[in-house]
Amino acid sequence: MTPPFPDCTPKCRSLQHGAEVVAALTAGSEGRLHAFLLAHCYNAATLRDAFGRSALHLAASMGQRALLEWLLESKGADILLKDKESGWTALHRSAFYGHIHCLLALVKHGGLLTTLDKEGLSVLDITMKDRPQHVVFRNTDPTEVYTWGNNTNFTLGHGNHESRHHPEIVDFFSRTGVYIKQVVLCKFHSVFLSQKGEVFTCGHGQGGRLGHGDEQTYLVPRVVEGLLSHHCSQVAAAKDHTVVLTEEGYVYTFGLNTFHQLGLTLPATSSHVPKQVFCKALKGRIVIGVAAGRFHTVLWTRDALYTMGLNGGQLGYLLDPNGEKCVTAPRQVSALHHKDVTIAMAAASNGATVCVTEKGDVYLLTDYQCKKLASRQLNIKKILVSGGSLDHRVDPQVLNEGGGDKVSILALDEAGRVFCWRSGSSSVKQCRWAYGRQVFMADIALSKNHMMFVTQEGEGFTGHWLTDHKRSAEKKGALLRHFEGGSLYERIRLVRIPFIHRAVSITIDSKGRNFGVLQSDPKTSLYEVPSVSASSFSQHFRCLLAEADEADSIHDVMLQTGNRSYPVHKYILSSRSEFFRKQLSPEAGRGDEENQQEVGVTWSEDAVGCDLMVLEKVPADMLEYVLQFLYTDSCQMLEQGFRPGILNQEQPAEPSPEQLICSLQGLGFCGGLKGCSALEVYQSLPASALEGSKQKSRTSKTCKKSKGKEAGEGGANPVKILQGVAKKLGISSLVARLDGVRYENGRINVLHKKTGNKLKFNPKKCLYLCDVTLQSEDGKDFPCHKCVLCARLEYFHSMLGSSWSEASCCTALVMPATAEVLQVILEYIYTDESPTVRESQNVEFVCNVLVMADQLLIPRLKEICEVSIAENLTLKNAAELLEFAAMYNSQQLKLSCLQFIGLNMAALLEARTLDILSIDMQMELSAAYRRMIPAMQKRLITPNPDAPDLSVYEDEDWDSSPHSENDYTWKETLLKKAKMKAKRKPRRRSDSSGGYNLSDIIQSPPTSGLVKSAKTNSIESLQELLTSDSEGSCVGVGSPRDLCSPVFQERLEVVHTGAHRPFKGCNTFCLPSPSQHPPVLDLRTIMEMEAHLQNLGIVFALCRWASVLGGFDFTLMHHFFFPISPWLWGAAGSPPQGTTVTFASIVEEERQQEAALIRSRDKPLALIQVEERAIQELLFHYKAPNNPEEFILVERASLGPIATPTWNKH
Repeated sequence: MTPPFPDCTPKCRSLQHGAEVVAALTAGSEGRLHAFLLAHCYNAATLRDAFGRSALHLAASMGQRALLEWLLESKGADILLKDKESGWTALHRSAFYGHIHCLLALVKHGGLLTTLDKEGLSVLDITMKDRPQHVVFRNTDPTEVYTWGNNTNFTLGHGNHESRHHPEIVDFFSRTGVYIKQVVLCKFHSVFLSQKGEVFTCGHGQGGRLGHGDEQTYLVPRVVEGLLSHHCSQVAAAKDHTVVLTEEGYVYTFGLNTFHQLGLTLPATSSHVPKQVFCKALKGRIVIGVAAGRFHTVLWTRDALYTMGLNGGQLGYLLDPNGEKCVTAPRQVSALHHKDVTIAMAAASNGATVCVTEKGDVYLLTDYQCKKLASRQLNIKKILVSGGSLDHRVDPQVLNEGGGDKVSILALDEAGRVFCWRSGSSSVKQCRWAYGRQVFMADIALSKNHMMFVTQEGEGFTGHWLTDHKRSAEKKGALLRHFEGGSLYERIRLVRIPFIHRAVSITIDSKGRNFGVLQSDPKTSLYEVPSVSASSFSQHFRCLLAEADEADSIHDVMLQTGNRSYPVHKYILSSRSEFFRKQLSPEAGRGDEENQQEVGVTWSEDAVGCDLMVLEKVPADMLEYVLQFLYTDSCQMLEQGFRPGILNQEQPAEPSPEQLICSLQGLGFCGGLKGCSALEVYQSLPASALEGSKQKSRTSKTCKKSKGKEAGEGGANPVKILQGVAKKLGISSLVARLDGVRYENGRINVLHKKTGNKLKFNPKKCLYLCDVTLQSEDGKDFPCHKCVLCARLEYFHSMLGSSWSEASCCTALVMPATAEVLQVILEYIYTDESPTVRESQNVEFVCNVLVMADQLLIPRLKEICEVSIAENLTLKNAAELLEFAAMYNSQQLKLSCLQFIGLNMAALLEARTLDILSIDMQMELSAAYRRMIPAMQKRLITPNPDAPDLSVYEDEDWDSSPHSENDYTWKETLLKKAKMKAKRKPRRRSDSSGGYNLSDIIQSPPTSGLVKSAKTNSIESLQELLTSDSEGSCVGVGSPRDLCSPVFQERLEVVHTGAHRPFKGCNTFCLPSPSQHPPVLDLRTIMEMEAHLQNLGIVFALCRWASVLGGFDFTLMHHFFFPISPWLWGAAGSPPQGTTVTFASIVEEERQQEAALIRSRDKPLALIQVEERAIQELLFHYKAPNNPEEFILVERASLGPIATPTWNKH
C-alpha cells in the first residue's frame, strides 16, 4: 500500500499533530507506525506534545528499535531533546523502561550517558538506582584494586612506567585471586594489605622501604615474605618507611630510619626487612592502630597515644631540654593521658597529628601543643589530616623556614556525613555538596590539594573547596548561613570520577598525583552460577559391560567359567586387577602353572578368533560380581538388603538356550532324523551321551537334596566366597570393602560402608593395550583404548563400534582440535574430571574446550567449562562470553552472563563493551534485564484511547536503512544509476569464430528454477571477469551491485516458463532448489536445445575467454534443463569433457596467490602514496565529488586472486 501524502508542510509545528503522533506510538506495530508517520505529518520526527515528548521519546520508551533508528537516520530526530516533565532524553527513557537495545542504539548514534535531568540524574544514575536490593557493597566483600595517576615511581603496580588517566585494574591481584582490603599510596612506593593478612609492596626500594631485603625496584606488587607468619590487620606508610600492625598487636617497621621513625631500640640508618618495635612503654599493652608521616610514626592503644621520630612540634610534647631532636622509642603523649580519655583513632600527616576519642573529642597535635578542636563529634568512622608546619630549627638542612601547608582535617561519620576543619576556622563544619543530588559518603581521602569521596552506592567523586564563591558572596552581602548545632556548612564542589561504580574504599598520595580505589568484585552478588551435574562415569562402563556382545568389535577377550562366557576388555581388567594385568601382559606366559592351580586358567580362541580365557575354578556368579566391581567400582554384594542366590560350588550352572541348541546339534539332530520316533532317536544316540545324561540326572537329584539340606542350615556364605575370589584375582579394593559386609538371614548387611578412591583410569597405563590413536590437528598423536572411548562417548561408539572405515583402519583418527584441547578431552574421558579446566585462567582455552565438548556431545565437560568460565567472568569479556554462550547453547553460562551484565549495567554502558552484541542478543538482554528489576513490572505505557486508528495502514516489514525515506524516489534513483552504468559499458561484442553475440548469450534466467548461489564472492569474481572492458573479455548486464539491488531482484522474479529460445550461454548457472522442478518440454524442443547445447560447448572452447569457464561442467546445464528419464539419455549427445583439474595446477595456483600476497605486502609506502595521489587527482579531474548525476569510482586494478593473509604467532 502506498501511503498518502501528508496534508501539512515540512515546517509543520502543529501541537495537535504532535499529540496524535505521540498517542499513536503507544499502540501499533512498527510497520504501521512507520507508514503512519510518513502519511500523517511531514515533521512527525520533531513535533512534541504538551508534555514535551517527541516520537523519539516514545519509540525509546516502547522498545521500538527499528523505528527509533529510522527517526534518527532518515528524519534527523534530536537525540538530546528533553521532555518538559522531568528533563529526560530518549536515553533516560530507554534506561528507565529497561530497553537496553534501544539505549545502545541511541549511544551508537551519538547519545550522551552523562546528560542530567531535572533531579541531577544521568542515564548511568538511573541504572545505578535500579540495582536489586540485595546488591550492597561492603569492605568485607571480595575486591579489585584500580589505580591511576602519573605513575612516576612505578607505584600503580601495572608493571610499566605509563601513566593512567582512568582507573585500571591491577592485574596481579585479579590473576592470583588475592583480595585487598587496604591500599596506601606514597611518593616512592605503595603498600597493599590483603584480606588474608598478607602485605604486598611495589615501587622504588631504596632504603628498604619495600621490606624485601634489598633495594631493588619492583614494578608489580610482591608479598613481603618477612610477614607471612603473621596475620596483618593494618598498614601505614610515608615517603621513606612502612609500618605494619598485626592482629596480635605487634608493630613491625622497615625502611629508612633517618629520623628514628622506625622505633628500633638499636637505631640504624635503615631496615630492609620488617623488624618488631620493642618498648617498655608498650609492654603488656595491645596496639590497636598505627599511622605514619614523613618524619614520625604514631601508635595507639585504647588508653594512650604514642609517637616517635623527629620532634618538630607534631609529636604532642615540648622540645627536649637536652637538645635531643628525635625520639627513638615510642613515647606516650602526656596531654592525652587522662582517666576519661579512650583513644578511638588517629591520623598523621607530614606536619601534624590528629586524634579522636570515643566521646567524640578531636585533638590536634602541632606546634608543640595539643589543641582540642571539637567535642561530642559522635560516631566518627574515619578521620584524615593534611598539611601542617614543622619547626625548621630542628633540622635546618631538611626543613625550610616558613614552610609547610595549612592544616586540613576531614572526618566521616557512620551516617555518611562529612565534617571538616581548616586552619583559621573556629569550629568543625559539616560539608555540603555542590552537586545535583544528595549523596552520602562511605569513604574519604585527603591530600594537599585534593579530596576524594566514595558514596554508599559505590560512586567515586573528587572534591574542591568553594572558597572563592563564598568570598564573593560575602562581598555582596548575600552569604547564606545554615546553622545546625551552631556550625557553618562548608560547600564542596563534586565531580564524578568515571568508571567507578562499585567502590568501597579510596586513597590518594600526599601530593594528589596517584590514586587508588577498591571496588567490590562484580561477581559478588551473582547467584546464577553454573553447576556440574552428577557423574555418570560408572553408568557408562556398566552399559559397556551389559551391551558387550561376542559379535561386536569393541571387546578383545572372552572370559569363560562353567557354561557362561563374558565378552570383556583387556584394558579395564588390567587396570583394575593385578592378576589380569599379569595374565594380559605381553611378557607374561599364558601357561603359568601357579595361575592354573589357583584359578584354573587356560587360554584358547573363540569362534571369531578372539582370545578366550577360561577360569575353571571361579564360580560364574562370583565372576559376574567381580566384573561388576571392575567396571563400576560397585556390585550387588555391596548393597544393603541384597538377596544373593543360594550357592553351591558343586552345582553346575544352568546352560543357556544357545548352549542347549549347540548340544542338540552335537547330538546329530539333522535332517536325516526327520520323521523318526523318539525311541528310534534315543536308540541311535552314542553310549557316551546316554551316560552323560544319566550322570546329569543323578547329579541334579543329589543337588536338590543337598540344596534343601544346606538351605535349612543357612547355605554357603557368598560374601566369603566372593572375597576369596577377589583375593585370587588381586582386587585388593574389593577385598577391603567386603570386610565391612556380612551375610545374615539370606541378606547383605553393610556394617561399615567403605568408600575407596573414585573410579578412574590412567591413559598412560597399559600402553601395550592401546588399539586406537587420535591425532590432533597440529600433528600430535595420542594412543588410546577403544573400550574407554566407546564407553564414554557416543561419538566414538558410533565411529569405532560400527562398520565405518574408522573402526578398522590402522591410521590415526584426526580430530579437529589442538593438542592441548584434545589432551583435556582425553583427560575427562579417562578420569571424569578436568583439573586443567578447573584451574585454568585462560578463558580462550576453556572456550575452545567447551566448543570441542559441544561438538563431541560431552554435556558434563561442557558444564565444567561453564563453571570455569563463570569464575573468570569480567567486565571486559562479559559481552563476548554472552555471544559465545548463545552460539554454543551453553544455557548456564548464558544465564550467568545475563545476570552479570544486569548487575553491572552502568559500568558496562559507560565502558561501551555491550556494543559488540548482536541485535538479537541485545533484545534478549533487554528482556532479561526487565525480568531482573522488580519495578519494571509497573513501568508500563498503556495505549492511549485517543490514538489514531492504524488499522488502515498496512503492517509491512519495512527497511530502516537510509533508503527508506519520505522522498518516494529511491527506486527511481537506483534505476537511473543502473542505466547510466549500462551506457558506459559496451552493449555487444561479437566473436568472429562462432558468430555469437555475448549480449544474446547472457540473458535473463530462462526458468524459475535458477536460484542465487550462497557464495557471493565467487559470483562477484566471475562477474568482474565477464564485465571487464579489456580486450578479449565479454560484458554482462551489470555489476554485482546492480544484480543485488531491489530493481534487478524484481526483474529476476519475472521469468517465463513457457517455450524457450535456444540457449547460447549464461553466466549465472546454478543448481535448482529442491522445491522447484524443471519445466515439461516436448520432444522437438528438447532435441533443438540438445543440439544448441553441443554447439555451445564448441563456442566456449574456441572463444578467447574460454579459460574463465574452462572448469565449468556443462553436464550441470544438461541436468538442469532436461528431466531425468531413461528414454532421454539415448537421444542426448554426450557433452564435451570438462578440463580435468590436476594437483600440480592447484599447487601452482596457490604459489601464484602467495606471490601476489607478498607483492602487495611489500609495496613501498612511497608508491602507495603516489597511487593515492593519482586516484585523488583523477576523481578531481572527472568532478566525482558532489556529483548528483554520476557515480565515479577510481580503484586500483585487481592483480588477480590473492592468498588470504594469516597471523603467525612467534
